[in-house]
Amino acid sequence: MITSAGLVLAATFAVLATLPLVMMVELGFLVAFGVLLDTFLVRSIVVPAIALLAGRRIWWPGRLARHPDGY
Repeated sequence: MITSAGLVLAATFAVLATLPLVMMVELGFLVAFGVLLDTFLVRSIVVPAIALLAGRRIWWPGRLARHPDGY
């Protein structure tokens, strides 16, 4: 769901790259590229890797960190 929403948002901003104004082409390309980078790299690889490295500490301020079984 997140990936498809990211693709739609990137395609929407990529339409700006078809305008005759140079500033809009640059803006459309950069925003579309940033959304695709966030969709495929950050949300698919970086966030799960950080969650794996953090282990139980990922839930630190919440009550889920204090599991009754102790693990």
